[in-house]
Amino acid sequence: MKKGTLFFALFALLFTGNLFSNNIQITNAVLTGQVPASNYTLVQFDLSWENSWRDAVNWDAAWIFIKFKASYDSVWKHATLSTTGHTIPTGYTGSTTTDGIGVFIYRNANGSGNNTLTGVRLRWNYGVDGVNDGDLVSVKVFGIEMVYVPQGNFYAGDGTISNVTGQFSQGNTTSPFLITGEGALTLGGTPTSNLGNRNATGMIPTTDDFNNSTTQTLPAVFPKGYNDFYCMKYEISQGHYTDFLNTLSRWQQGSRVASDISGDAVTNRLVMSNTPGYMYRNRIICPSSGNGTTQPIVFSCDRPDRACNYLSWQDGCAYMDWAGLRPMTELEFEKICRGPLTPVSDEFAWGNTVYVAATTISGTENGTEYIINANVNVTYITFSGGDASQGPLRCGIFARVSTSRIQSGASYYGVMEMSGNLNERSIAIGNSTGRQFDGLHGDGELSVNGNGNVANWPGLSGGEITTSTGSNERGGEFSSAVLRIRTSDRYHGTYVNNTRSMVNGFRGVRSSEVGTLNSPNRNNQNKNNF
Repeated sequence: MKKGTLFFALFALLFTGNLFSNNIQITNAVLTGQVPASNYTLVQFDLSWENSWRDAVNWDAAWIFIKFKASYDSVWKHATLSTTGHTIPTGYTGSTTTDGIGVFIYRNANGSGNNTLTGVRLRWNYGVDGVNDGDLVSVKVFGIEMVYVPQGNFYAGDGTISNVTGQFSQGNTTSPFLITGEGALTLGGTPTSNLGNRNATGMIPTTDDFNNSTTQTLPAVFPKGYNDFYCMKYEISQGHYTDFLNTLSRWQQGSRVASDISGDAVTNRLVMSNTPGYMYRNRIICPSSGNGTTQPIVFSCDRPDRACNYLSWQDGCAYMDWAGLRPMTELEFEKICRGPLTPVSDEFAWGNTVYVAATTISGTENGTEYIINANVNVTYITFSGGDASQGPLRCGIFARVSTSRIQSGASYYGVMEMSGNLNERSIAIGNSTGRQFDGLHGDGELSVNGNGNVANWPGLSGGEITTSTGSNERGGEFSSAVLRIRTSDRYHGTYVNNTRSMVNGFRGVRSSEVGTLNSPNRNNQNKNNF
């Protein structure tokens, strides 16, 4: 994620700098075109990112949103964007969400290569956010790389029953189940019109609350993956999460890290692992002293492109709420991986059963590192070279200029590291709490305690997300057994995990408001553009 920061008094500019992560850059931010009578101004900036594409199937996009903080306030708040009045450079288009939370910017025609947009202008309705014309206000512009997943049919499950804990199936058969719409589904039972699940002996996983004799209903409002949506191209990076922490109040920060940061001195400076030294390659850190006790701590990270582990369900949901996104469902997870293709038995996210584990990192991990051994597409438990040790790798590390989908470990739609690296947290359908999810997005604001607080998100208790009931883990992680990283594996189909585990990451999605593209059946999609 990339962030640009600026300040204004009476909307006069003081630009302060920027941060780079995952190839998106936001620079040269200024405020211009203020219309006091209508209480809006334009936030202008330059935007670039590498290895972009648009083709007959889908495209990548930058999700842009803005935070602001008035001089009389200690809390960063989410800026409300207009649904009209933006300026997007030639060759690109922008889609502002109807709630004003953010805008997607992407190519308006087929093509590929690096993107450079000069003079993007987004209209901020500052009056709606309670800002007065003469207020002294700080503004930060954030960007996250996303991938568009078009509307269409897809299969849940891959037709095998080699997983010991089951996968989705067509009723009580061993065939995959075809999702053809967003209507309500019957879970369990024996009819082939129902969505079932089986394991190697033909039995259902004991953790699900539906089986051959017990049925449940998955409501029509539950996102099943048929409709189009955007997905984060990468897992939340350590740079992403650091940026997020640095917009929170001190009290909110305390909820979103593992270490005790209430005092001026912090012993366990590696705040996600709650240790004084590096653990499992997480390098988000705070100063050892001089933190005061009331003002927010300034966190830093020297490996901003590395996927962020030690994220609990609560941490991930807070980030999604703050960014105006939402958690994915486990059916969306399978759609992202498999696309419209006929399933391959025991396939990984890159569409076949061949995997090559990473062993050696090229050198200094500065965002340009790569894996030395050839044709690698999945992480491994221990690395040599670079910072070595066990833990997650740089987001998108397997994709290089000449790599195929299989070699880069990409999903059908070009989403990276859906198998391995870190567990993907998603919303479970085998749990009544998970089935209550209705697809609402975050509104950019957290509770005073630093928790997500969106209605019907799993884990909501007392108006805040404080547990993980209704969530699960899919896709496996850096230390998983090989069968755990299969697309269809549901070993943790309804696993309740409230801890900050070193193997858990997070990525989010957002339902689309821009229509769909036709999605041809492409057997060996080759996205080299990451």
